[in-house]
Amino acid sequence: MTDRRFIAAQELPATADVVIIGGGPAGTAAAWALERAAPGTRIVLLEQSSSLAAGASLASLENFRTCWPALCLARLMARSVQVFLNPADWLGEGVNLGVKQQGYLYVAFTADGAAAFRRDVAHLHNIGLTHVEYLDADTVAARYPWLSQRITAAKFDPLAGWLDSHALVYALANATRSTRIALNVADTRLSIEGGRVTGVTTAAGRIAAPAVILAAGAQSRQIGRAAGFDLPIVVRPRQSFTTPWRHPAFPEDAPCVISAAPFPHVRPEARAGAIFGWEYGGVPALETPTQPADAYKDPRFPSITLSLMARQFGHVPGDGFADPRYLRGVAHRAGYYVYRDNAFLSQADGTRQPYKSERAILDGWPEVDGLFLSIGHAGHGIMAAPAAGEILAAKVLRRALPDPAYADFGLDVPYVEHDAGGLGLH
Repeated sequence: MTDRRFIAAQELPATADVVIIGGGPAGTAAAWALERAAPGTRIVLLEQSSSLAAGASLASLENFRTCWPALCLARLMARSVQVFLNPADWLGEGVNLGVKQQGYLYVAFTADGAAAFRRDVAHLHNIGLTHVEYLDADTVAARYPWLSQRITAAKFDPLAGWLDSHALVYALANATRSTRIALNVADTRLSIEGGRVTGVTTAAGRIAAPAVILAAGAQSRQIGRAAGFDLPIVVRPRQSFTTPWRHPAFPEDAPCVISAAPFPHVRPEARAGAIFGWEYGGVPALETPTQPADAYKDPRFPSITLSLMARQFGHVPGDGFADPRYLRGVAHRAGYYVYRDNAFLSQADGTRQPYKSERAILDGWPEVDGLFLSIGHAGHGIMAAPAAGEILAAKVLRRALPDPAYADFGLDVPYVEHDAGGLGLH
């Protein structure tokens, strides 16, 4: 029997119950969760590219972690990790997400950094994340002798790891039954009449629907502007690179290692390679990103990353991250991460102090009835996907949230304690 989940753009139905714009982790997870919550819901998912997972996922390290200091994020990621570790229960028999649960190791090089990790771990334990460990310098040296004698302490999340994001997105899509997925759909626009969404128009035709989920990543703001409103998000370029070579002292079963600010990070990739990434400084936040994101690839990025890490870890030429063999056969990628731009802390004098939030916007858009948002995932769209999809399903179906803490992903929640940009508590 032909799989009718995937249809040509010319085969778009005239009507649907829900249209989803975007075929990345956010969009496919929303379809998956909607169908689980309300079987038979007629869903159409539209993707402008020739494949699913063709956006920011390409520049991601595909990681997941549980050590989030904001309670809403900790709960969100815990739920998603439950799905990752039990795919047969949630995505179908035979699904293999390529999960490697090798942990996250955050390292510090100063006494102040070690003290901050102690406070971080104490806080994480207080909110129930008692599996997260504080490691002193001696313990780090014993466990990870290949790293650096400069390390003063570490914070270790043993439940963290990484997976195959392409496999995840297609598993979410394939777990649906009443969803129709159309690729290569150009010029998707929202149809709005009298303050409510009535569907979408595309280059291939119109779909009438009472509900639309906007999950188009870096393109979401432009789609909103074309409909006459401005979403509170900004886009930041992101780069990563994979190398087929890894230092012999850097073992295949190593954790993902996150260095000190500005937080360059690396993990093993395949049998003998490694993948590096960080939010490379010097590029401002963007309102209208250039497509493709390759325009922001800095050819110096791999060498800058290795130089930064070698300096932080104290590696001399030929040693550790200072070995030039890391630069052989590099595959360099660029993508966009999208952040909410409406997070602020109210000061005593009434002024607002903006901050870089880690929270996605998972909510309805108040100006347009029937329009829902899964945007601003701050580079965490892969690890958050299943739980974020369940939040959107609850919103679309007008049901209670799966967890009361998820209310903090609302559009109009300006501040949440311990929600601050970066890879640690700030």
